[in-house]
Amino acid sequence: MDTNAALDDLLLWHQVNQFLTREARALDEEDYDTWFSMLAPDLHYWMPSRETVFRHDETPDDPRRSYFYNETLDTLRQRVARLGTGTAWSENPRTRYRHLVTNVAVTPGDTAGEYQVCSNVLVYRNRLEREENWMVAAREDTLRRGGDTLLLARRKITLDQNVLLSKNLNVYL
Repeated sequence: MDTNAALDDLLLWHQVNQFLTREARALDEEDYDTWFSMLAPDLHYWMPSRETVFRHDETPDDPRRSYFYNETLDTLRQRVARLGTGTAWSENPRTRYRHLVTNVAVTPGDTAGEYQVCSNVLVYRNRLEREENWMVAAREDTLRRGGDTLLLARRKITLDQNVLLSKNLNVYL
């Protein structure tokens, strides 16, 4: 690999890491305006539910089957808008979050200006005095160039847990 190509790959990896770090901070701070500005208009954001089965019974994930999230940009906006209505009882008082993103790998996508990004995420949630949850997941993202910036166009979240022990799922991974 020549030096220029290696430097281009390193620069892209750095840009993607910066994007994921800014996204994690926006989610931790509930800065949803910033988060929405990072999402593509045709976003598909989904998290299939997990099932513990024997290896020979495993099937590929399918967004038409059971899932925790299967969202578009518009439906995510609706979910967030609910926080301001006074009817989101499970978020008053608010939940505290911390997103840790690691093991980021970037490869070119099938379409020019798109990149396939794999990462792991660990999300800590604390609510009220003693309610704590950890969620660990793998993410498969498609990032797309949008002018000078990157936009999240697709995200598939695969939780390591097959049973969520939290009382609600008011968190975006």
